[in-house]
Amino acid sequence: MPVDPNRDFWKPGMSWEKALEDVAYIRELASEMGGKDRVERQHSAGRGTVRQRLEQFCDAGSFLEMGELMGAAEYDSDGNLQSFSPGGYVMGLGEVDGRPIAIGGDDFTLSGGSPHDVFKIPHNFAQPLALQYGIPYVQLREGVGHSSKQDEQDGHMGLPQGDLWHQSVELLANVPVASAIMGSVAGWPAAAALLSHFSVMIKDKSQIFPSGPPVVERAIGEKLTKEELGGWRMHVIESGQVDNVADTEAEAFEQIQKFISFLPNTVHDTAQRVETNDDPQRRPEELLNIVPTNRRQGYDARSLIRHVVDNGDFFEMRRHYASGVITGFARLDGFSIGVIGSDPLSKAGAMDGNGADKYAHFIDLCDTFNLPLVIFLDMPGFMLGSHAERMATMRRGARALIASAECQVPKIEFMVRKSYGVAADAPNSIGLPKGINLRFGWPSGEWGGIPIEGGVAAAYRREIAEAEDPDAHRENIENRLLKLRSPFRAAHKGDVVDLIDPRDTRAIAARFVRLAQPKLSELAKREKRAVRP
Repeated sequence: MPVDPNRDFWKPGMSWEKALEDVAYIRELASEMGGKDRVERQHSAGRGTVRQRLEQFCDAGSFLEMGELMGAAEYDSDGNLQSFSPGGYVMGLGEVDGRPIAIGGDDFTLSGGSPHDVFKIPHNFAQPLALQYGIPYVQLREGVGHSSKQDEQDGHMGLPQGDLWHQSVELLANVPVASAIMGSVAGWPAAAALLSHFSVMIKDKSQIFPSGPPVVERAIGEKLTKEELGGWRMHVIESGQVDNVADTEAEAFEQIQKFISFLPNTVHDTAQRVETNDDPQRRPEELLNIVPTNRRQGYDARSLIRHVVDNGDFFEMRRHYASGVITGFARLDGFSIGVIGSDPLSKAGAMDGNGADKYAHFIDLCDTFNLPLVIFLDMPGFMLGSHAERMATMRRGARALIASAECQVPKIEFMVRKSYGVAADAPNSIGLPKGINLRFGWPSGEWGGIPIEGGVAAAYRREIAEAEDPDAHRENIENRLLKLRSPFRAAHKGDVVDLIDPRDTRAIAARFVRLAQPKLSELAKREKRAVRP
């Protein structure tokens, strides 16, 4: 930043008032960031500056910046400041709803958020603060990582040392970490953004990739826009690399704030109970007939979840990715819970490879942060067909089984409708063999090793083919077996704890969650490992 050339800076022997005056002067230079023109360019693109974002994210007046004087500074032989370039990462402490957090963000007005000649990164203060104080860490990313200009300035190209990441991984094993992708993010800031428990980007304003379009075109000849290469359609819908999408910066902040609200400060705590003023004994009449009597007809599974949880408040993660599996957070009687469901309107609720990855990641997340699980199951099995095979559905499904086997938090499960095959074994096996399998059946429930239609087609193939009327014969066999799927028969065998009126689901789940709290407190003392992104 331009410095007053006539300013006489503090030197030993001058007054402390003069020293404080010069500290304030340098802070003023830092507040100008990349300068008036670059700040205006940021605003004209519909984006806030990093300091505006930090002030907006935190409770009013709560943000306390750290490292504000860090930057590239040059002094003459008389000790007068000749030039000053602020650091490219602004960080400090703040509060959200009165809850302390560590937070930082890239300053895109300075070298596009690249450290360049000003090496000021989250490792200086923000990450150690989160670890030592045991508070959530939030990062607002809009940086492009390493700059070739820095190589030229240094006179050599350094070997990557791999020393940037150990602290990020340690964070994932200890405190909630959330990221907002505020603009174009590449290189190590992109990797840092994805080393988080929750990430969100902004429609048509955020992109994330290892390297941007110029590097891609030069390397492999593929010519793409930033949005085509790494926009929200690519990474929220197709790749699932980013969890959620928001329409505006403000909405992205709200999503992160809500995500954090469901989690404890550290993996060694339990989430704080919140007064929701929703009677845990409430009986939602809408649940009685929410599942159609026609077993081939779909229904709104998210509406089902909202009827059960407190005030219908359900915060979903990865809604647009692998939508046959539903994952998110809610509260019951004020206690935080993880929710898993099946969407019969998307692939009939079947689990494909992407769904298995989504499921396993969410199970790990809830287990790490000591959140009990409430599951609403309507899963006909793994997705079938050649595309499912190319996606390595069974191998990825095996990871879902591993996640379930390792998960130790209590869970309660409601057999809403279908539960078939190995895919359904994943939610059914959470907590086993050490825990009790609390499964409650709805009258609409049906389950088995394989769906009736597919099982009949495979097991009775020759008999059906030799029948005088194959279609009628197959239908007769299916109807015969449908009688065996009765949830009453399953209840007699102890497959479920009980068959219940769907309207009692909320009261039963709320009681379970309350009873689970002592066990969750015990589990919080466990040694934890980092949740894999």
